Amino acid sequence: MVRLARDRGLWRPVLVLNPRSGSVQVVRDRLLEAAGRHGVEVREAATPAELVAVARQAVADGADALGVAGGDGSLAAVAAVAIDAGLPFVCVPAGTRNHFARDLGLDRADPAAAVEAFAAGPERRVDVATAAERLFLNNASIGVYAALVHEPSYRDDRLGAVDGVLEAMLERDVLPVRVSFRDGAGNAWDQVLVLFVSNNAYPLSGLGGRPRLDAGTLEVSALRRPDERQSGWAHWTTTSFTVDAPGGTLEVGIDGEPALLTTPLEFRIHAGALRVLLPPPRPPSARPPAPRPPARRRRLPLDQAQVQRLLHVWRLLDRIGHREFGPGRDRPGG
Repeated sequence: MVRLARDRGLWRPVLVLNPRSGSVQVVRDRLLEAAGRHGVEVREAATPAELVAVARQAVADGADALGVAGGDGSLAAVAAVAIDAGLPFVCVPAGTRNHFARDLGLDRADPAAAVEAFAAGPERRVDVATAAERLFLNNASIGVYAALVHEPSYRDDRLGAVDGVLEAMLERDVLPVRVSFRDGAGNAWDQVLVLFVSNNAYPLSGLGGRPRLDAGTLEVSALRRPDERQSGWAHWTTTSFTVDAPGGTLEVGIDGEPALLTTPLEFRIHAGALRVLLPPPRPPSARPPAPRPPARRRRLPLDQAQVQRLLHVWRLLDRIGHREFGPGRDRPGG
């Protein structure tokens, strides 16, 4: 159906561009040129609510395909609309990390090349996941990282945000987070330091990409304070998973975006729910030359204020480690 509409000139694709995403302003002219060349209409939106509204309006106006140029949070917002409308989706990597684009095999160094997926290229079915009704393409987290994502200063000053969040956790005694769930072995948990739920499996090495986006599973990793009976670590795969909390809500980080969700909170995999259009493969000769690495500069020393902040964060982490794991216990990474 997609190929037939393209061939007959009946194709009405729409690309939603998020001007606030990581590299959009840098590659804006290239994106607009590629969109014009392939007959793609461009609309703009910034916040998650605006992205959803603009994408829904595009569907109401007769769009046959939806794409988005932005980061992973922007991609998830528009992908949810594409799934609801039964439309194919195009990922244009123009965010900071672009994990989903990496795992699709896209060239993250050349976002404009992804626009060609609207005009030519194969369609691929991939999984998505949800936390309650909120869709995510990569992962959702509860605990320390979720608290960081909810810190307003996190994007602009990550070191300062870590400092502030850890200090607040110590002052308010909110670490670990009080939750209720059962792990893959059936063990009951009532608290967690970190809970990480991903759409398909990430390598345990941490920084690698997902080998598959179509295995139809959630991967869950959880860390808590260990005791004499049980390890502090659990890791399992499932298709659905429910977390409850005494307070009725949980702070969650979803594809790097903050969300406050009502409990009980169900995570679920949706196998093959997203129809992704991919750009056709390009021969090496057609790829733009790799940018030359910048000349090596002499590393300048940190100023005294930066050193003091680093030392302060380190001391906060050490205090949390002593309180949660106790002196003399083995600590993660220790």
